[in-house]
Amino acid sequence: MYILGHDEDLLKDRDVIRFFDVDGVLAVYGFGDDGVYVVKDDRDYDEYLKTHDVYETARAPEFMKAYVEACCDPAKSFVISRSYTDVEDDQKIRFIRREYPQIPPENILFVRGTAKTDIARQVLQERFGGLSAKHLCIDDTLDHLEKYQAEGLRAVHISSLLLLAELKGE
Repeated sequence: MYILGHDEDLLKDRDVIRFFDVDGVLAVYGFGDDGVYVVKDDRDYDEYLKTHDVYETARAPEFMKAYVEACCDPAKSFVISRSYTDVEDDQKIRFIRREYPQIPPENILFVRGTAKTDIARQVLQERFGGLSAKHLCIDDTLDHLEKYQAEGLRAVHISSLLLLAELKGE
């Protein structure tokens, strides 16, 4: 079970390796009949993305832009996103390059399906000496947070960054 916590020192430590999710963390947009960037609920999302770019008008929340700028080392900042097509990959890459230009393109990673834990573990092992390296996986989905934690990865919910911004008065 995912355990919600708030370690302010860890959240602000520039030496921490971070793995960001896109949808619900780095990007703000709506999906569904009541969304701001609307896709009708009766449409297949993957099919919709082949002809519509929801990330074209999506924006980065100001608190996230400030957090990435102030607390993250670009060389240790990664994006791991679940994606189903090359078209969706391209849309997300353009969004990240526009809204978070400090994140290196080679640090934008995609998975087909839901195995984001495998990529995070691989990056930690190959580039930083394994799970003992200080790291955070930042996501908005309980399922992903629980999977990270079950695999021995440290995970935090996006609400921890919202709380941090609130405590700083941003």
